[in-house]
Amino acid sequence: MTQDSLPAVPAATAPRRYAGASAQERQAQRRERLLEAAFDVFGREGYLRATMRLICAQARLTERYFYESFATMEELFVAVHRRQSAAVGSRIMAAVLQQPDDGVAQTRAGLTAFFEYIKADPRCAQILLTDAVTTGMANPQNLNAKVSQYADLLKERLGRRYPAMKGQLEMEYIVGGFAGMIIQTASLWVQRGFDTPIDRLVDHNVYAWIGLHEWLSKASAAASDKQADQKV
Repeated sequence: MTQDSLPAVPAATAPRRYAGASAQERQAQRRERLLEAAFDVFGREGYLRATMRLICAQARLTERYFYESFATMEELFVAVHRRQSAAVGSRIMAAVLQQPDDGVAQTRAGLTAFFEYIKADPRCAQILLTDAVTTGMANPQNLNAKVSQYADLLKERLGRRYPAMKGQLEMEYIVGGFAGMIIQTASLWVQRGFDTPIDRLVDHNVYAWIGLHEWLSKASAAASDKQADQKV
């Protein structure tokens, strides 16, 4: 057999594409459709009444494609919850960072951004507040994990404002405590049909920061005096 008669070695072929999209891209698109549908179904029906069939029907996908991306409804809810938490977290951080280095002003800005986000779309309130309690996403452990991005910022700000308290502040207690209070206040606000103006609602939460400031000011002054005595 001559070299010319040898069978041709097939060249490596690129992954098949449908409508200009690869298999991985199509899977990502289906996952995104499920997330968007789940946000709407969870937000309207609530976690306990939502079903895979409802979500798949809204996404216009069969249940087979549900299991392509998610093992359970709980896993899907966690993904939706994380996406909403990240979105509202970005709003809060942007509002806080626009304020001067003043704890009360930053707290007011962050609270206002959170309450505005919740009020703008009742589906967000259902997922981030009502269903978060139902599924356990609002328990202290998860709260501390969710607000960890704020803990570093708050720790840095408090460290500069109260240098004598360095190493004495338990940020999980401080940030987690604030988050728990805000979630409870917001949940009641939603149940009451958003009957309280946002600025007034902020007033009912910001007092906790004012109290923290007074406590830290006294503790920091006492710590500074103690450190000064030890140097004598």
